[in-house]
Amino acid sequence: MKRRDFLKAGATGTVAAAATTLAAPAIAQDVRQWRMVTAWPKNLPGPGVAAQMLADRITALSGGRIEVKLFAAGEIVPGNGVFDAVGQGTAELYHAVPAYWGSKSKGILLFGSQPFGLTAPEQAGWMIHGGGQALYDEIYARFNLKPFLCGNSGPQWAGWFRTEINSVDDLKGLKFRSTGLASEMCSKLGMAVQAMSGPAMFQALQSGALDAGEFIGPWTDSALGYYQIAKNYYWPGVGEPSSAEECAVNLEAYNDLPDDLKEAVQRACASLY
Repeated sequence: MKRRDFLKAGATGTVAAAATTLAAPAIAQDVRQWRMVTAWPKNLPGPGVAAQMLADRITALSGGRIEVKLFAAGEIVPGNGVFDAVGQGTAELYHAVPAYWGSKSKGILLFGSQPFGLTAPEQAGWMIHGGGQALYDEIYARFNLKPFLCGNSGPQWAGWFRTEINSVDDLKGLKFRSTGLASEMCSKLGMAVQAMSGPAMFQALQSGALDAGEFIGPWTDSALGYYQIAKNYYWPGVGEPSSAEECAVNLEAYNDLPDDLKEAVQRACASLY
């Protein structure tokens, strides 16, 4: 190789190497690493699987510019602590259900489910076309959150009971696990309602701290083993004709996104609805 060609090639290689060195940090700076905390055990059939699908879809639809890593209940915060954790910035987003946050605002419960209320398609229609999303945004903004519905379990079952139920009178005094507006309905029927996680419900049934409870439906509930203790499983349930799942993003983190990444988050959530 001639001296002039060698120097030219060397200079080209040096420039290319310098460009690579400079480009890598710029690309890295454009990647947001988000932590998703959830109310579920990892890969729990139903919501746990859906949470991982959502994390993967946000990452994919953002072209890798938002890398979402999922943390199951208890890995960073307890399942019932995800709402506050994301609002306070401990994590960037969560996957849970609106039915868990009635202590924050009773209005939140309307976005999850209502006894004898909206089915999943009706809930979606209200949110998308009936002004529901605007109300949803308004309430959650008070807690520094941007919310999206991102799935629905459909009609939930009446629950698992240690003893057979033959009349409404048999419900009175039962220690029963439920959440949301359904829990208020159960209280009016004379049941002693307790809120707890799905795994905690198994332990409470086993110890006798609960007489009965409802969680989601056969697919999810079977994985948690309720059938081993409570042999009576009743359908239909009227407490939750649908049960919406949600993703909420820290409002500051969401507002910091460029428009195309906001759209990626929104589309990922809508793809699971």
